[in-house]
Amino acid sequence: MTYKTHLTAGLLLSSVYFLEIESKHDLSFLIILVAIFATVVGSSAPDMDKPSGHLWRKIPAGTTLGKLMKPLFIGGHRHLSHSLIGLIIFPGILYLLLLLLLAGYPELINAGIIAFVIGYATHLFADLFTEEGIPLLFPLPFRFGIPPTPFDKARIKTGRWFENLIIYPALNLALLYVVLANLWRK
Repeated sequence: MTYKTHLTAGLLLSSVYFLEIESKHDLSFLIILVAIFATVVGSSAPDMDKPSGHLWRKIPAGTTLGKLMKPLFIGGHRHLSHSLIGLIIFPGILYLLLLLLLAGYPELINAGIIAFVIGYATHLFADLFTEEGIPLLFPLPFRFGIPPTPFDKARIKTGRWFENLIIYPALNLALLYVVLANLWRK
């Protein structure tokens, strides 16, 4: 999937969580900002294994930093960062960073971690539907996808017409619905 699709899917699920499930709590403007930012980063984080990834391009000197960090992403693109191990390691690193940056604000740390994990997990789930699939059980050499092999030819080709004309608009409409439905209820 492309960056825009990953981002929209992450924001959709994060909105469902924070606006529908967590709506019983008062969500401060700051918590909403942290959740949006963490969702954007989480939705992009699995592709940090590419020095040219979208997240690296948003950071000053990010492409250079991405090239320096590339050896940490064992196996290259769609390996460690696209696995269940990555889904544990990267939120763990973020949690430690947030403890340092936001000490004394546990509600912001919790919102940030939850939103990051939602974005990250949504990215992995979406990539299950692509031609390549993902190595969920990395370092084991098995790739998983939906539909499974031998029907893998029915999977989505990243950036092609089906993603751009069907999936991406549908995700945007769903996101708009969740946000507007929440505003109408208030």
